[in-house]
Amino acid sequence: MAASPTHLCGASRMSTPRVAARLPRVNRSAPPLHVVVAGGGFAAAELVLALRALAQERVTLELVAPSPRVAFKPAASGAAFAGSPVQEFDLRELAEDAGATYRRDAVEAVASKASRVRCASGAVAHYDALVLATGARPQAAVPGASTYRDQRDSPAIARMLAELRAGVISRVAFVVPAGVTWTLPLYELALLTAREVDEHELPASVTMVTPEREALEVFGLEVSSTVTSLLRNRGISLQRSTHAHAVTRSGIELVDGGMVSADRVIAIPRLTGRRLSGVAADWSGFVATDERGRVEDLQGVFAAGDVTRFPVKQGGLATQQADVIAAELTRLAGVDLPPEPSRYVLRTQLLGADGPLFLEAELDARGRPSTTGRPPHISTDAPWWPPAKLFGRHLSPWMAARARPTLSATN
Repeated sequence: MAASPTHLCGASRMSTPRVAARLPRVNRSAPPLHVVVAGGGFAAAELVLALRALAQERVTLELVAPSPRVAFKPAASGAAFAGSPVQEFDLRELAEDAGATYRRDAVEAVASKASRVRCASGAVAHYDALVLATGARPQAAVPGASTYRDQRDSPAIARMLAELRAGVISRVAFVVPAGVTWTLPLYELALLTAREVDEHELPASVTMVTPEREALEVFGLEVSSTVTSLLRNRGISLQRSTHAHAVTRSGIELVDGGMVSADRVIAIPRLTGRRLSGVAADWSGFVATDERGRVEDLQGVFAAGDVTRFPVKQGGLATQQADVIAAELTRLAGVDLPPEPSRYVLRTQLLGADGPLFLEAELDARGRPSTTGRPPHISTDAPWWPPAKLFGRHLSPWMAARARPTLSATN
């Protein structure tokens, strides 16, 4: 039976919506704050866990996502080399553990004045607070190059390695396109490919082409210097401050008219936001928020993760944005929480080095290394626990407890 307009993306929440103008809440006897979380990535998962831990029974939670599966994509770049599967986790289990309702659907439109959303199924969900964590879309950005998104494209990397070993190709290039990207996986692919070349003593070359002024410049000069040395020691040619225009049979045509010779070119995608009707976005589809995660000009609506204008798109940062919003919503639900400083710390592990290498940098509001916080840090021991490539205050412990080594690597 088709859902009626009063159904909540398949559920039946019949109460009249309470508009955002009635917030904040200070009356502890008031009905729970109903929070709808749109999206199924790291930001959405962290938000649900964090909000339940902080607000407890003062909130009711509804998680709306098109798929119940979330893959641990930060480790995807090593899948084609080590052959180990990328772990997947079940959002239905996470929702059950957090006392939330999971709805397999997708939010398509927001009517903030009425405090409701419309889903792809045609159903309508009412909310007291809405959190948009719908992520970003990967788009091919270098014509003629093979685009590497995540573990879904591991077979293409495996074919490239097979061609190198067979001597079919000898020149491989990895390209960072102009626009919004997350570059670290490409550095990992280049390092891992170069290691393969060294181990098999292949007559091959590896090149990296990037518009960045320094290698992994988002982490600051200390990390950039270390990564540049890693690339040099592996025999990888790094071409910085360079924009790729297109790939031809001869190699990579650069915007400035130059050419980089290559037999095979791998590029990461450019990211664009997932547009929702009723939510203003910039030309790339990203949503503007304030320092507490509130969407500009929409009462009761928040956004976290890759859908926001914050320029660095990384899962660990998305969980930190979710934590900020969870604290804000907990206060709106009537819990007296002390304010925390709004800061983001970029943490990850770099694959492809000779041993474990953990990177950490505090970022300012523009997504650049902070000049007032802790200096960027690089070490062989993880400064966080569990020592994974991604850290979420609530999500990482949950994933560690739920990890299943035999899960499929498909998405």
